[in-house]
Amino acid sequence: MRQALVVDDHPIVRHGIAGLLQKAFPDIAVKECLSDSSVVKEICEHPWAFVVLDMNMPGQDGLDVLKQAHTCCPNMSFVVFSLFSEEQYAARALRAGAKAYLSKDRPPEDLVDTVKTILAGGRVPPSPTVMLTHPLLSDREVQVLSLLTKGMTGKEIAHFLHIHEKTVSTYRGRLLQKLHLRTIVDLIHYGAKEGFVE
Repeated sequence: MRQALVVDDHPIVRHGIAGLLQKAFPDIAVKECLSDSSVVKEICEHPWAFVVLDMNMPGQDGLDVLKQAHTCCPNMSFVVFSLFSEEQYAARALRAGAKAYLSKDRPPEDLVDTVKTILAGGRVPPSPTVMLTHPLLSDREVQVLSLLTKGMTGKEIAHFLHIHEKTVSTYRGRLLQKLHLRTIVDLIHYGAKEGFVE
């Protein structure tokens, strides 16, 4: 029996996604995996039918994990299912090797339909609203801006991204400088206007 892998650091979310996919694809055994430091090894050591991958991973950048996994198994089908806005993050994930990118704000059937398309050998075109803008921002800066725009505090962002609060402050400073803005409120308004939040 073919197997698929769901990678997410939240057990309830991971279990829910695995359950949804197992019901939709009864001929594929859907396994779960923590998004820890051994996740690339876990992905690369098995010929998964597909891998559903979250971008937020403790102590590591999800895009780096995707890039490493895609390098070791370039023919594997990766579907990124993440909190971060499709408008600002999908293009980065697709360039890193994902076959599709879906925000967790999407309805569950969108994930099932995407996987069906990929398993059938079809292509999943990115949403027309996906932008290739802001190449000057790093992937982590995009994450921080997205979370700021969602209304999260520096402490909450630090906890969510598994980084130090001072690091969040550093990223905020870089964002202000790169985008020629003066205050956090300006950043939030900018993020909302430019589609950094669903």
